[in-house]
Amino acid sequence: MSAPDTGEHPSNATAAIGLTVLAGLLYVLGYAMSRDLVTRHGLSPLQVTFLRCAIILAAGIALAAWPGSRVSPSRLLHPARAWEQRAAAAALVISNALAVLAYSLLSVTAASALGFTAPLLLAVLGGLLLRERLSAGRVLGTLVGFAGMLLIVRPGGEAGLAGIAAAFAAALTYATYQILVRRLRAVATTTDTVLQVALVGSVALAVPVVAGWQPVSPPAAALALLVTAVQTAALACIAAALRRGEASRLAPWQFTGLLWAMLLDAVVGHAAPAPLALLGAALVILGGILAQRFGARPRP
Repeated sequence: MSAPDTGEHPSNATAAIGLTVLAGLLYVLGYAMSRDLVTRHGLSPLQVTFLRCAIILAAGIALAAWPGSRVSPSRLLHPARAWEQRAAAAALVISNALAVLAYSLLSVTAASALGFTAPLLLAVLGGLLLRERLSAGRVLGTLVGFAGMLLIVRPGGEAGLAGIAAAFAAALTYATYQILVRRLRAVATTTDTVLQVALVGSVALAVPVVAGWQPVSPPAAALALLVTAVQTAALACIAAALRRGEASRLAPWQFTGLLWAMLLDAVVGHAAPAPLALLGAALVILGGILAQRFGARPRP
């Protein structure tokens, strides 16, 4: 387990961006597979989220019992600033369940595009709550990326109200989670973040999931394990990125997840992107470059 990062390190800017882009790819892959658990295997979004949390928690407990392991039971049960860590975990659990629901109602591209309003919300919340300076370049980059997202969503035109609401609510709670993780960077490692999400999700969802439990076939169980591995890696990437860079500066780079979603729809769903969607993708990239090139240092 690495030691917590206590501040901004300019030399880590490239690593933070790379981790953010990788997290976008992994999240899209994970949610696309989660969609199959709902639409093909009959599991509910809550059950999918619970299974993921329970698998991670079981792995964490097993590691804690391993001689010489750096995973500590006391750190899991009595974390520093416990209420804040668990509030962050609860926000991510809620976001995950809503995102799985959104992906089950919409295409991968549409769900991703709507869900990636989170970077815009993150840029604003980062300025309001973390006192990160919102330079003109950073605001412009985020808005350009957001405009690109709208162009990507528009060609499909199939987004229903329930899917839109679920995707936007998932984005809002995900942005809240990232803000809280950034505030906790001095006391919580990436491992802490992952295990707290697993603990909170397992406890909070146990009763409703057991009450509406659906049988899990061997193929569904294997897919749930794969989803857990992919999304845990995504969570670790974004947590590590937020410990290395400002939330508002990294926000536009999260829009690259839309590009991965378009590619996945094209390869798996054989849905070639429309010209407007391609223009939107170009704006997404431009937004990230603007925000990074013309960003500002955080306030002292």
